[in-house]
Amino acid sequence: MSQRREVEARLALFDELSGILGAMRSFALAELRKVGKREASQQQVVESLAAALQDLSGALPAAFYADTAETRADIWLLFGSVRGFCGSFNEDVIRFWQGAADGQAPLILVGERLHSLFSGHASACCLDGAEGGLDAPAAIDRILAAVSELRLGGEYGLVAGIRDEQGARSQRLWPLPRSVGRTPAELPLTYQPAGEVATGVAQHYLFHSLLALMLRSIRVENHMRLMQMETALRHLERGGEDLQRQRNRLRQEEIVEEIELMVGRR
Repeated sequence: MSQRREVEARLALFDELSGILGAMRSFALAELRKVGKREASQQQVVESLAAALQDLSGALPAAFYADTAETRADIWLLFGSVRGFCGSFNEDVIRFWQGAADGQAPLILVGERLHSLFSGHASACCLDGAEGGLDAPAAIDRILAAVSELRLGGEYGLVAGIRDEQGARSQRLWPLPRSVGRTPAELPLTYQPAGEVATGVAQHYLFHSLLALMLRSIRVENHMRLMQMETALRHLERGGEDLQRQRNRLRQEEIVEEIELMVGRR
């Protein structure tokens, strides 16, 4: 009897865990859909800004382009997660950074889970991440403020490390790639001086490129979390079925013992 009660207690725990994971899965799925739509819209913004930047590229300083900045120091920006239960999401980003970057380069870590896993870089700048698309613009503002502090008014490069569908990878965000800066035949007419307008567009391009990367990172994070929850739910389902069979077998043994006692009394 005590053994069956123990099995029933474990079954009740499995049911409770399944309910909690089911609710978390629904939340992750809803967030995945919202971020996916926002990411698609954000990518269109980046493409529009890239087109505007190309039209104004003749007014940009040459130092804005990557092929004129081989000697400047890179600042590495790593996108991690705020919440856990997302598989090797954060570990993949760290491993990629360790293999691709100079260990002494300035480093910005975005995401509380990434902070807790990282060690060995005492000068790293740790910033709060974003749980969803609504929090992402504020996180980008924090990133740009940290970049301004690290560059100390000098020339700099900015490389982002993220985890996407194919795995961890990097993307150079600053200086601008030369493909963005193909000089048109003539500059468009602008109310303000063309150089000021081009510089402003370049700043907006950096902001929205960062935002697009963060939204992609959040989407992949939620997808990996969803996969983890699906695996956990399947494990709980199989474990629950095994416990139900074990409970039924124990109950049958108890019934047989009761029958034997009744027959033995006669």
